[in-house]
Amino acid sequence: MEVKWNCCKLMLILALCSSAVECRRRLKVGRRRNPQASHLNVQNELKSLSIKHKLNATTTAPETASAPETTKDPGSSGTRLGNAFNTEYYLPVTIGTPPQEFILLIDTGSSNLWVPSSKCPATVKSCVSHNQYDSKSSSSYVANGTAFTIEYASKSEGGVALSGILSQDTVTIAELAIQRQVFAEITDEPEATFLSSPFDGMFGLGYASISIGGVTPPFYNLVAQGLIKHPVFSIYLNRNGTNATDGGELVLGGIDATLFSGCLTYVPVSQQGYWQFVMTSAVLGGKTFCTHCQAILDVGTSLLVAPTAAIKKINQLLAVLNPKDASGVFLVNCSTIASLPTMVFTIARKEFPLQPSDYILQYGETCVSSFTSLAGSDLWILGEVFMGAYYTVYDMGYNQIGLATAMH
Repeated sequence: MEVKWNCCKLMLILALCSSAVECRRRLKVGRRRNPQASHLNVQNELKSLSIKHKLNATTTAPETASAPETTKDPGSSGTRLGNAFNTEYYLPVTIGTPPQEFILLIDTGSSNLWVPSSKCPATVKSCVSHNQYDSKSSSSYVANGTAFTIEYASKSEGGVALSGILSQDTVTIAELAIQRQVFAEITDEPEATFLSSPFDGMFGLGYASISIGGVTPPFYNLVAQGLIKHPVFSIYLNRNGTNATDGGELVLGGIDATLFSGCLTYVPVSQQGYWQFVMTSAVLGGKTFCTHCQAILDVGTSLLVAPTAAIKKINQLLAVLNPKDASGVFLVNCSTIASLPTMVFTIARKEFPLQPSDYILQYGETCVSSFTSLAGSDLWILGEVFMGAYYTVYDMGYNQIGLATAMH
């Protein structure tokens, strides 16, 4: 095994037990871009955040910094993934015997796996327009039948709720076959949200504590069944391509050190549900908006979410064109991007800067600030805008998050 030596060489010895990458699987991420659809996608996403991130902020662990790990495993195998509009990253998964193919959105802010069911009524167009799981066609199917409901927004915010039943079957991701995985067959879902989505369902990578119905998440079963050696996964997001099969990489069981530079900085998970941690500070234009605040690192959120009070001040610094817009999507003058200040997040005493070109999303001649707020929450959520700049490691074994500068 090749080792990536750098300034953190000494700390590498201490980290090897949690960072070895044998028995891991790599999945390449692709993406697609459509300026008009991208802008609408940002607006639609805001409807789903309030239910998804309902939790109490607590601090249970001190901040620490650690070091980089190992390099990539030459024997790893992978499969292609995609990205829709640079705001949603998804992967191919099969369910059943013989395998039935699905495209699933990856989401570290939820923990369940769900797909549309062949039991969907023909009137549910968003369901029948996607790949559907047919239990009658799978010899490895085991009936469960427990009712299942999951909400991604309240009815007052658009009614993004799905319902169906639980079932059990073989789920294969990156050539790793998870036996007896419980998942949800969705029989009812909102047409407005999912009819045109490029993905069929969702693949949750959060902690088991937030799994609906007490279902064991797929990642837990990957570890329990010995399919990966270490309870670690890592994510690299490409932000500048248009190829539907080249949007990044998900590594199961380890990391790919060819995709980042320098040291991995680790911060403890402060609450095991979402991938939540204590952020030292958030500073924009010399103004501090956060000191030792709770934050979530979430690949299922494309934006940067901040408390409402902070957003008002951030909007002033960015000179947004529509500061009173109730949609939460704020526009900036595209000609001013180069002159905007750098956003600096400090995590585990290390600075992670975002340039204006990172946090301003440009869709044709429309420029959108990636900063938005979540009513009634003091949480910060660092979504894909942040993760595009930084390689992220999710370590369930040591309950910590690792960050390093992504190589682009």
